[in-house]
Amino acid sequence: MITFDSVTKRYADGTIAVDNLSLEAPTGQITVFVGPSGCGKTTSLRMINRMIDATEGQILLDGEPVQGIDPPTLRRGIGYVIQQAGLFPHRKIVDNVATVPYLLGWDKKKARDRAMELLERVGLDPKMAQRYPFQLSGGQQQRVGVARALAADPPVLLMDEPFSAVDPIVRTSLQDELLRLQSELNKTIVFVTHDIDEAIKLGDRVAVLRVGGKLAQLADPKTLLSEPADDFVREFLGHDRGIRRLQFIRTDGLRLRTDLTVPEDYSGSTAEPWLLIVSGDNRPIAWIPGAGGEREPYGSFVWNRDSMRSALDAALLSPSGCAVAVDDDGKVVGVVTREAMDEALAVVADG
Repeated sequence: MITFDSVTKRYADGTIAVDNLSLEAPTGQITVFVGPSGCGKTTSLRMINRMIDATEGQILLDGEPVQGIDPPTLRRGIGYVIQQAGLFPHRKIVDNVATVPYLLGWDKKKARDRAMELLERVGLDPKMAQRYPFQLSGGQQQRVGVARALAADPPVLLMDEPFSAVDPIVRTSLQDELLRLQSELNKTIVFVTHDIDEAIKLGDRVAVLRVGGKLAQLADPKTLLSEPADDFVREFLGHDRGIRRLQFIRTDGLRLRTDLTVPEDYSGSTAEPWLLIVSGDNRPIAWIPGAGGEREPYGSFVWNRDSMRSALDAALLSPSGCAVAVDDDGKVVGVVTREAMDEALAVVADG
């Protein structure tokens, strides 16, 4: 557990970056620091591994004040991931990952074996181990950065906006990868971001900081969205926080219809507004108007795994206004009609 006990960071010119911050980052959970520029989130993170020292108060790592630990020793026991990975350009990927084990005195074979294991764990082809950083994409470099931070199996992982420099598709993939790794490793993670969607997706607990380094609210994402502490938090969450709440609601309450699918060679007509064309192995292909016409694109979500927000996105992507529910293999489970979606959203609004 990481504990901030009345921590303040004041610079020589009188600027206060962090102001009397008290909170806990529980063991085995992801705690996200989020807020606007100038709110002290990165400063707070860097005080944990003493890249910056607090002016007042204490930061405790499992009850031990970090101020009493030699900084290099402290940092070797804490994984650290930054923007754009920060890899050594002159070292091969395998040696980048093995950096901390080398510093800890591991022999070369053991350190490299660990590096190869972690490259696979973060979803990289082992062949990349012999490449240099410039030969990898931005997303691949970030995966290497995560692997390097995990190399010595530290109990604590600090992540300072690690995915902000990559495009949205890669960013989503990296977020999913982090959640997968965390489900296996249960590290104590402190994650800094300016993106509220990222904070809500990743955080077990989210600390919203205001400009000047004051804590505005600390809560789990669901509580944060439903019960913002004040107008600042409400405004920071945005006017679409109701939509964000949908990602915490399961789809198993949605009413499905299983009578709206037709085969690829269908040429009839029906009173139903839309029919879903499926392949021979029951995978969705397109929507077609019930009275006949051009094929239209569909949106899908994974039944009983994806959230209500994903189901709504799928409906909005389709001219039919309906969402296709598929199983983990991509086969059609059923269709959520506009009416069924409206019913479900009304229940959410009442609840």
